[in-house]
This record gives sequence, structure tokens and C-alpha cells, in this order.
Amino acid sequence: MAQYGAGTELAAQCPRVSAPDGWRAWVDADGPLPDALAKRAQAVAADAAVPLGTTESFPLPGITALIRVEPHVWGRDAQGNLVQGCFRAGAIFLPSGAPAVSAVTAPQEGGAGKLIAGLTVASLAVGILATVASFGGDK
Repeated sequence: MAQYGAGTELAAQCPRVSAPDGWRAWVDADGPLPDALAKRAQAVAADAAVPLGTTESFPLPGITALIRVEPHVWGRDAQGNLVQGCFRAGAIFLPSGAPAVSAVTAPQEGGAGKLIAGLTVASLAVGILATVASFGGDK
């Protein structure tokens, strides 16, 4: 079990995890992280009841991001400086074939944007229900 906090000793024992299959990490070329996505990732990672490895989909205009709670070997101190250690974090991923988010155009205001958001939520809900149902049938 990883111990969390700042320090090179903690960084050395911190587990390293790779991106989920079919996903890539958010990079600077993707543009600035949307505030709502960053806040949600921080909230999920800060909730000690959420186990490592937990994932959550987050719809963005034209694309869906993935938040995964995982250990990171760096974090920020109270002044915002990068420090080494082992920290719980909400890592953010995009589909591996997705263009840079800054290249994705937001849907027009009004009905089309709401329709796309509704379809994204419905699609994710169906996928989750199908996954849950498949685990229930293995007993």
C-alpha cells in the first residue's frame, strides 16, 4: 500500500500506472484544462472513499474525457510549486485517437448542444448498465 505525502522516499515507492487502453493523457497541446473538469478531478481524488483506479466520464463539447483516481509522483505545495512524493490525483485522459481539444469546436448554443449532451449521458448510462448487468450474470 502506498504512503502519501511529499519526499523523494515516497516518490520512489509510489506505484506507476499507464494510461488506460484506448486513452491518452491530457497534454499542454490540448489547451487549458476546463475549470469544471479540473475541479471534478480534484474532488474525486480528494474523496478518500473513492478507491484508486476508479474512473468517471466527463462530457466536453464534442468529446468525452475520462478521470481516473491514481497515485502520482508529483504534486503541488501550498505555494503551487511542483514537489516530488506520492499523491492521490485525478488524472485526465482523452480517447487516444482524439484531436487536440483546442481543435474541437464547441456545439452551437441551443438545442443541438443540449441534444449532444443528452445523448452522451444516455450512451454512458446504457454502457454502465450493460457492464453492471454482465457482472450480475456470472454468479
